[in-house]
Amino acid sequence: MPKSTVNQGANGQFKTTVPKGLGEAMDLDGRKLEWKVKSGSTLEVTIVDE
Repeated sequence: MPKSTVNQGANGQFKTTVPKGLGEAMDLDGRKLEWKVKSGSTLEVTIVDE
């Protein structure tokens, strides 16, 4: 499974990158994502249509 690093920007926002293969496979370019905490160490990301 691919891994990425999270960094905090000067404005306080956290950011990460989606691995290229995952982004292409799920057609993520321009899509909106919803983030949820599933447990103390697990996040769930859902593609949302808005």
